[in-house]
This record gives sequence, structure tokens and C-alpha cells, in this order.
Amino acid sequence: MTKIKICGIKKKEEIEMLNRAKVDYAGFVFYEKSKRYIEPEIASEIAKGLSKNIKKVAVTVSPDANLAKKAEDLGFDILQVHKELKKEVLESTGIPIWRAVNISDIEEYEKEVLKIANLPYDLRNRIEAIVVDAPSYGSGRPFNWKRSRRLKKAGTTSPPDGKSDYRFVLAGGLSAGNVAEGMDIFKPDIVDVSSSVEGDNGKEEDKINVFVSEVRKHDCMA
Repeated sequence: MTKIKICGIKKKEEIEMLNRAKVDYAGFVFYEKSKRYIEPEIASEIAKGLSKNIKKVAVTVSPDANLAKKAEDLGFDILQVHKELKKEVLESTGIPIWRAVNISDIEEYEKEVLKIANLPYDLRNRIEAIVVDAPSYGSGRPFNWKRSRRLKKAGTTSPPDGKSDYRFVLAGGLSAGNVAEGMDIFKPDIVDVSSSVEGDNGKEEDKINVFVSEVRKHDCMA
């Protein structure tokens, strides 16, 4: 079954929506320039209402070791890192890392995968998944899927020591209308949605339910 992450959670009411929809991951954005920004302490407090089956993802942009440690200390299960992944974060973080790659073409993705493959064994194995996102994070627009069909294959680059099969998270402009196509092309382990399940006042339960239904329906048909 393809797992589902709903990102950009800011309210207790949205936590309840995720519980009822039985998704797998809840994303909280710790990037102050984002309209979905939430203070880590507030996120930790409202996340206490999540079902125990839903993992908490701290979404960051070029975090330092202090922010990474704060996310871990506040009980987040995963650290998602966009832009720069500092060595100090890799060395000090005790929770799994999802490495986010904002791409405009396949070459960018392959270069990032190669960087990961060339990391020392102990650091490389702290990365659990690669998140493939649109060139502009949070834009609500997908990257060029037709030009990027090799993405899943590129994620299996094999280093001489340690794991090579990272979980593949498809993000960037997903919606109920296109998620099945994205699943057909990339066969992701996880799909990650935010903008398309929002309205004027945050997440909307009807939109979340329709998205989840499309993913589950496609899984059953595959």
C-alpha cells in the first residue's frame, strides 16, 4: 500500500481530520518564510492528538544542528531537509532523515543521489527516504513528470557498503486529479500533498478524503 503524507498542518482540527482519514504521516513546516510555518513547540503540542499510527515529520530548510535537535527532543519521528543538508545535522540527528530534492530536471536528482551514495557509511544510513519535489517548494505545481521518468530507477544507485534502496516520496503539486498518474509513472512508496487539500482557512476534510480515496483506489487496482 502506498503511504500518504499530508503536509503543512497548523491546527488541532486538522489533526482530527488526519486521524479520521487514517493517513500515515503528518508534516509540520519549520520554515519561517512559508505560509504554513508553525512554531516547533506549538506543532509538538497539537501533534499529541495524532493517532499513534501517524508519524510526525519536521519539514525544514537548511536546518542547523540546533533545529534538528529541537525537532528530535520535541518528539518528531522524521526530519525532512530541503536545500542544504549540513554534515553537522547528519552527524548529530538521531531520527531518520528524508532528503528533499527540489528539481527542475532529472540530472539534479541524479547528482543528489550520487552525493548521498558517496557519503560515509554511518552518515548515509541515516537517510531513510528521498523526497522529490517541484523546483519551488510549496508552489503547488508538479515538476515535469514526462521528462523525469527515470527518477525511481535513479534512486537505486548502489554504493559498495550500506543500503542503496531509499524510500521514494513523490511530492510537488499532487492532487486527487493527478495522483494516480504520478503513482503509475514513479511507483512511489509515499505520496506527499499539501496545497490541493487546502481551502481559504487551511486543510479541508472533504479534499483530504477525496485524495486519500484516489490513492487507495489506485492501490487496489494496481
